[in-house]
Formats: sequence, C-alpha cells, structure tokens
Amino acid sequence: MLKITIHDSAAEMRFRLEGRLSGLLVGELRQCWQTAASTTGGKATVLDLREVDFIDAEGQLLVSEMHRRGVQLLAATPLIQAMVEEISRSSGHGAVEGNLAVRSSAMVRSHAPGHDPRPL
Repeated sequence: MLKITIHDSAAEMRFRLEGRLSGLLVGELRQCWQTAASTTGGKATVLDLREVDFIDAEGQLLVSEMHRRGVQLLAATPLIQAMVEEISRSSGHGAVEGNLAVRSSAMVRSHAPGHDPRPL
C-alpha cells in the first residue's frame, strides 16, 4: 500500500509518500508527478520518502529518473537513505546534508540549474 500526498506551496511542490513504492503504485506516482510537473512553474519539487519502508526495482528507476530531472529527495530509514545516496552519487547532482548520527533523517538535494542548493 502507498499513500501519496501532494503539498503545493508558493515555494515548492512536495510529494509525500507513505508505505511501499512497488508494482502498479510506481505508475501511479509517475502519473501524479508528470501531471503536477506541468503546473510547477519552475518551483522546486521534493519527493519525501521519509515514511517509505520499501522501494522495488521499478520504483528505484522512477526515483532515479525524478532526481535526474531535478527533484529533491528526502529519506530517513537506513534502507531508503542508502538507495537515495547511491542515486545521488551516480547522478552527480546531489549531496547528503546533516550528520546522520545526530539527525534522524538525511536530506538529499538536487543542485541542478535553477534549484536553490540551500537546506530546506
């Protein structure tokens, strides 16, 4: 099961996921993202994975594609943090911010052109 909540503010479009990103639900997230992307008007887009406990191979491909297209990623659990850090390293567009020993979540931000590299 996956819950997708979209928060749209003046500063950003945030997709907050809860549950498991797998199977047919990957297509659902893709559709939500593509539909919303046409209305973002250049503001930052954030994929909040802090409440996700599993992502299958197809979901990882989508998250990687979203990151390559400038979507900022947030992760908290060790499994999802490791996946996000690998995506960030392979794309060359992100960095992990914060001390994981002190903070319970890591933020991976895209430094793509047009995106503010400052912390959230």
